[in-house]
Amino acid sequence: MSLETDPERDDPVVHIEVAVKTPEGTWPTEGYRSVPVHQEVRRQLHDAARSLHIDDTRGWVARVDSRMLDAATSYRQNGLAGRVTIVYGPSGAS
Repeated sequence: MSLETDPERDDPVVHIEVAVKTPEGTWPTEGYRSVPVHQEVRRQLHDAARSLHIDDTRGWVARVDSRMLDAATSYRQNGLAGRVTIVYGPSGAS
């Protein structure tokens, strides 16, 4: 995790490294993307879908290991830290 100062909050911003694995591929294609832990998970899910040319993600769920994530909340609120790979796909897929 890295630290930088958020100019609006004047406190350190902790980052998490994220990769998103979908049925169409993994985003980013190599490595992980560093994002603030206070950012909503759905932002990376949207970026992954757009980059991988996935048009319809209705009914898709995001998981880390076997735990389902709440994409409308932050990484921190989902209890995530460090480096994670999110598996994002149709709810019936494993």
